[in-house]
Amino acid sequence: MKERRHIPALDGLRGLAVIIVFFFHYAGGTHSSLRAVRLFGFINKAGWSGVTLFFILSGFLITGILWDSFSQPHWWRNFYIRRTLRIFPLYYVSIVLVVLAAAWKGTLRQTVDLIWIPVLFLQNMPHLNALVDRIPSPLGLFHFWSLGVEEQFYLIWPFLLVVQKSRSRAQNLCIAIFLFACVFRLLIWNFAPSPDQFSEFLITRSGELAAGGWLALAYRGPAWSRIERFAPVATFVGFAGFLISGIFAGSLVASGRIVMAFGLPCITLGFAGLLVLAMRPGIVQRCAEAAWLRWLGGISYGIYVFHVLFLNTFISIDEKVFGHHGQTVATAGLFLVAAVGSVGMAWISFHFFETPFLKLKDRFTTRSHRPVVEASK
Repeated sequence: MKERRHIPALDGLRGLAVIIVFFFHYAGGTHSSLRAVRLFGFINKAGWSGVTLFFILSGFLITGILWDSFSQPHWWRNFYIRRTLRIFPLYYVSIVLVVLAAAWKGTLRQTVDLIWIPVLFLQNMPHLNALVDRIPSPLGLFHFWSLGVEEQFYLIWPFLLVVQKSRSRAQNLCIAIFLFACVFRLLIWNFAPSPDQFSEFLITRSGELAAGGWLALAYRGPAWSRIERFAPVATFVGFAGFLISGIFAGSLVASGRIVMAFGLPCITLGFAGLLVLAMRPGIVQRCAEAAWLRWLGGISYGIYVFHVLFLNTFISIDEKVFGHHGQTVATAGLFLVAAVGSVGMAWISFHFFETPFLKLKDRFTTRSHRPVVEASK
């Protein structure tokens, strides 16, 4: 029976997720005259799914932590304090920077009128998400919708999970949430007048977090070996189904009815299968455990925050350095500037700002000797 342990491949998958999201925002290619580049551009439109991988990983890790801690005293206090120490410092510093940048630009009043939305983690709510896009600051916050989804989910999830009497019931809850999200998307994208308003909504995206939670609970049960055997098929079917949805829809962007109703469940299945493959010996695990990918995974939160927060800054630098060399060079230059800038700031932030807060998490760690696999539940 395996004991609880850190799984290095999960750090690598976090690194992969942030790379996918970064390419989505900076790689371009759709309008090139070269067919190969246009094909890459078509596939790159699916880069939003990197957030799906983040959600699955988050659901897997957080649900596992919660399930292992329920028998311990102060589990809920420890969970929320640790979550706060990980997310809040860099998040709220980013919001302060947005306000300061707006003051420098002369749009402080208009920014203050809207900044309450991300302050309260409401930036993913229908109709409010569009208002966040209008915050008149040189620094951008439009990517923080995913943090809104997570924080809202984890306000509710621990208390739904703790009342489940067995692991199997908890897994059924995860399945129910996944199916409910699928039905919700199907209804919204068929009947709502403005369905795109709901693309970042908690219910719309909760199935991805629940899928990770289901895997975390399965990992602690006797059926994990069967899941490992099924993982290659699930991965192939999931990615193939996602690609097919994009072909039928004409695009892989996260807005069309086909992609949201059919493609999103497929890519969730595909990434869930990839997570399982990364946890068993094989080529996927070896790739996920690559040192450089795990290193990126370690600072992925900062990369995710900074790569959009300073988008306009990166564009300004690119225009001054590469703008006179043509569109292709300028696009490549922007990618380079953003990559170096985002990774550099993320490394500095992690070591000199985030780490002191992360060290405080040890004071609120539940000491548990529960095995990873529980045959009795």
